[in-house]
Amino acid sequence: MSLLGDAPSTSKREATAAERLHASLMAYLLGTADEESPLSVLSGHSDVLRLIWHVVNNAWKREQMMTALQAQEEKKLVAFAHVDNVTFPAPKSINVNMMPFILGDKRSLPPELHAYWPMIAKCTSTLHRSDGKASPKDRVGYLTVHESVVHEGASQRRPGLHTEGFNRDVCDSGKVHTLPRWHPWGFGHAMRHGQFEGGLFMASNVSDSCHIYNAIVPTELVGRGGDVEPLRPCLNERFPSAPKPRTCWPADDERYGSHAGCARCDMHLEGDDIFDQRRVTGPIALRAGELVWFTDRTPHESRPLPTGQPRQFFRLVTGGVDTWYAAHSTPNPLGTQPDAAVVHYDKFTGEPAAALVEAAPTRHAPGA
Repeated sequence: MSLLGDAPSTSKREATAAERLHASLMAYLLGTADEESPLSVLSGHSDVLRLIWHVVNNAWKREQMMTALQAQEEKKLVAFAHVDNVTFPAPKSINVNMMPFILGDKRSLPPELHAYWPMIAKCTSTLHRSDGKASPKDRVGYLTVHESVVHEGASQRRPGLHTEGFNRDVCDSGKVHTLPRWHPWGFGHAMRHGQFEGGLFMASNVSDSCHIYNAIVPTELVGRGGDVEPLRPCLNERFPSAPKPRTCWPADDERYGSHAGCARCDMHLEGDDIFDQRRVTGPIALRAGELVWFTDRTPHESRPLPTGQPRQFFRLVTGGVDTWYAAHSTPNPLGTQPDAAVVHYDKFTGEPAAALVEAAPTRHAPGA
């Protein structure tokens, strides 16, 4: 760990709280060179300096995260929502990542991806159009489809807690205008579409292969490549319950008939009494076919599968991306270009693309 940390660039924005913290670090280091400062006794002891900074930095992160979680609970902010249930098309071993296309134009997608258009259309039908602004369907979006066989004990996508927004190049964070309405009786689908601005959508066809938290990580706490694994202790403290699926009626056909097993009420709420719902106290283990919207700062992770099996994963980024990482992304053969700066380095390590190709390490695909 570098003592100087990974301070974000300030070329496009004002300094963040993290950068102000680094100013404190600079004063701390200067104190070791000042003979009149009690810190001077640490001069030359870089190992001790590193340990002290590590402890202080972690304490600061914990305080910031716990404060943010408390504020989110008080404001009843929602980090994800169950849009609807979807059915995946037959797999064809497709593997594209962040392919740019026009959100409302099926012709801008290669024909082999057209089978996913109903899922894309379900997502774009929920996008909020702000007054005076162009339709979000005219924007460049980014499609990820990953169809593969996952080996026992492995995860198909990126393991570890992460977000999809980075410190340096964040996409639209995402905002809920209206939540979908899931009837308390449960009908197997949303009774009313939600309305969302920005953010992302995702789904898979394997239950319990992705966990997601109803939390929004402050931008200054998001690490390189969206890493928020160091914040797991904070999330475990705020969400102590074990991961479980969203609230549904019991799978008892005899008693509940057509409502058996159906989702009811909002995904971020729980409780057997439909008139006394409360916020979930643990991560949600997504079920097969559950299409969710989430912000670019919502913690989630791809989980290892207990048995080897095929898995299909779908993700749609609704635009607003500052940077398109060519080393990790799939160009559109029909010509649609990213509406973003195109860079040729590894977004996790910062290495040039040439070095990435030469090393050719085994890497999980980004996302959940």
